Amino acid sequence: MPDHILGWVDIVIEQYLALPSNQQRLIDTRIQQLLTDPAGSDTHRDPDTDLWTTTDAAGSGLIVYIFRADKPRLVIMRLVY
Repeated sequence: MPDHILGWVDIVIEQYLALPSNQQRLIDTRIQQLLTDPAGSDTHRDPDTDLWTTTDAAGSGLIVYIFRADKPRLVIMRLVY
C-alpha cells in the first residue's frame, strides 16, 4: 500500500498481503477514491451494522469498511475475493 495512504487507513493487512499485486493495486485505487468520498457512488451502507461495502476499482472484489464522517479515516474490515 502506498505510504501516502497508510496514514488514513487501517486495513486487514493479512488479507491484503495475501492478494496478488494486481488486486492490491485495484484496492489501493479504490481506497484513494473512498478517502475523498467514503459515502459516494457505488457504496452501500447497512444501517443495522453501520458497515459500508463497495467493490475494488475493477468491480471484482468486495471491500467492507467503516469510517467516521468527522475524521478522514477508513477502517477496512474485510476484503472478499
